[in-house]
Amino acid sequence: MGKPRYASVAGRGEQLLAQTIRIFVKSWKSEAESGVTVKLGADPEFVLLSPEGKVVPASRYFPPDGAAGCDSVVVRGVRRWPLAELRPEPAAEPDALAADVRRLLATAARMTSGEPLSWLAGGAPVRGLPLGGHIHLSGAALTGERLRALDNAVALPLRLLEPPSAESRRPRYGSLGDFRKQPHGGFEYRTPPSWLVSRLVARGVMALSKVAAEHARELSAFRPLDEEAVREAFYGGDREVLSAACERVYAGIVRTSGYRSYAALIDPLFDAIRDRRTWNETDDFRRKWGIVVKL
Repeated sequence: MGKPRYASVAGRGEQLLAQTIRIFVKSWKSEAESGVTVKLGADPEFVLLSPEGKVVPASRYFPPDGAAGCDSVVVRGVRRWPLAELRPEPAAEPDALAADVRRLLATAARMTSGEPLSWLAGGAPVRGLPLGGHIHLSGAALTGERLRALDNAVALPLRLLEPPSAESRRPRYGSLGDFRKQPHGGFEYRTPPSWLVSRLVARGVMALSKVAAEHARELSAFRPLDEEAVREAFYGGDREVLSAACERVYAGIVRTSGYRSYAALIDPLFDAIRDRRTWNETDDFRRKWGIVVKL
């Protein structure tokens, strides 16, 4: 009699586990010896509204596979294409990525020139249509430590900058630690809302993502979201708890060796949080990027 089938399945599972461990150990050793240099990418979404406040399908203007393109959602079993999505070229530096985002916004503006549309971004500018600002990272291993660093350094500040109306995006979207592996070997951090609301927010998010990914180990002692009370505040919206937690995160970021290079991009976000400012999801965000609105 041959060996039971479950034995061969178990053997393959053990081989896969051993391979995964070898890859992790190799990447861990490389990062410990040589450090990490992360390349950033993104695919932020926005929505188009008519003068009557109705969603205009982005597919009317943008192709599904375009750098300034459209994305789909399934509504009551029917696939629709209401979302506009930007796919900038990956870059090692936050400002380079932000510059390409602005280039694509200008391209999208030309593609819709003359149309009486409002462009909205954020977490949930339109009821029932949550938006994402996914960050792509390559050059760094996908680890729990890195995801927790991103949650604390990126998702937590954004939670305080978004208006209360954006809370409707969770818990289905925007949950902590949300990620997706990418074919190129990197991963997509999916927790943030669409940070296209302003160039200031976008540049800050990209800088925080880079610092968090490259210095996750340095930030391991500054993760208030590891505490149950802070996680509950994140989902429940207790701003007092979150504000205190955010200051702890900022203290950790300042201590990283990467902070000085990006202080001019990071500090304005924390200044806004201290001033209790939030973005307005009903504003046409193009003006915040210096894009002329031609109707």
